Amino acid sequence: MRLVYRTNRHGETVDSVGGLARCEPGFTLIEVMISLAIVATAIVALLGLHHQSLQSVIRGQELTRAAMLAQEVMTLAELERFPPLGEKVGDFQQLHPGQYPNFRWDRTVEATQLFPDVRKVRVRVMFGSRFSRSFDLVEYMHSPVPPEQGS
Repeated sequence: MRLVYRTNRHGETVDSVGGLARCEPGFTLIEVMISLAIVATAIVALLGLHHQSLQSVIRGQELTRAAMLAQEVMTLAELERFPPLGEKVGDFQQLHPGQYPNFRWDRTVEATQLFPDVRKVRVRVMFGSRFSRSFDLVEYMHSPVPPEQGS
């Protein structure tokens, strides 16, 4: 037997047998499935943002570590007072054994054109996958010995 629903003159929904139709409170299956799809999409988006946030934190830590190590190499150059011209390269295994295997440095000392008693010291720390990222630190150092005066 097939039930047909209609509205009587009092505005009530009745079935074809004549009884009042019951409206059960709750959600239909399609409403629940659509809600779950929306929630799942939101969760996937939030997980993606969380991953990006973690990657940003890791990059920030590496950059901070590179800045700290560059300052350490520059401090060693300052201890030389007036470092010789040229280039030096190395890693941090001698200063910090086993701690910074993915970091390398190079230091370049150049003469300046205008002042013979001033040298430009550039320290570059390379890091990351295949040392593709770098942090540069530049400082100008003045000779503690005054330049000779021409007669």
